[in-house]
Amino acid sequence: MELLRFYCSDLNGSHVELSSEETHHLTRVRRISVGDKVELFDGRGGLATAVIRDTHAKKTTLKIEEYKIIPKHWNTSVIIAASVAKGERFDWLIGKCTELGVDHLMPIICDRTVKQPKNPAVSDRWANIAIASAKQCRRLYLPRIDSPMYLEEVVETLKTQSPSARLLAGSLSGQEPALISLPFNDCDVAAFIGPEGGFTEEESAFLAAHNAQPVRLTETVLRTETAALAFAAILTARRNANNCSKP
Repeated sequence: MELLRFYCSDLNGSHVELSSEETHHLTRVRRISVGDKVELFDGRGGLATAVIRDTHAKKTTLKIEEYKIIPKHWNTSVIIAASVAKGERFDWLIGKCTELGVDHLMPIICDRTVKQPKNPAVSDRWANIAIASAKQCRRLYLPRIDSPMYLEEVVETLKTQSPSARLLAGSLSGQEPALISLPFNDCDVAAFIGPEGGFTEEESAFLAAHNAQPVRLTETVLRTETAALAFAAILTARRNANNCSKP
């Protein structure tokens, strides 16, 4: 039987402490108590088996019994750069992309973006959603999630951090090549997904000027979060297939 898994950002040392959020999940939701054994992950490949030594309202102390680092079996990144969707739809996008194995999420503020988040707390909420999803799907590496940026800032960030990344842009025209038919080299891939109504002509021209290839996913018009999920599923599946023989 698999041990329940919890998040701990720092697994260094023989004893570690869980945050108040993880303590609540451990003691109030899962009803785990002193002496029980659990797994801990740090979101960077670290995995530990630990025994609960003490619990309080806002923290839990555990003793590490075994610790190891699980290396990634892939060397390229899947990047989803999507317009921020209204309501809880972007929260859903964060969770599902985490489950699928997306490495980097870049929220975009476009001209037609309905909701333009300005509250810094939104980044904390998205991080917590990714942690919860990683625990559920037993993913060891958390995705990087940027604060919302304008389209130009996203492209400049990619040029600096992933200069060899192949850029793709979701198209609503229906005349572009299908994503699933494209050949892929062993490189990072960044998919740009626009807001309701798609990218403006100026935004599409800007992406084209930076060598972003327009592609279609289906014959139907997809919501932002649905398109992001489709991109994530196809791109991570192809990456995983290319790396299936690697340790």
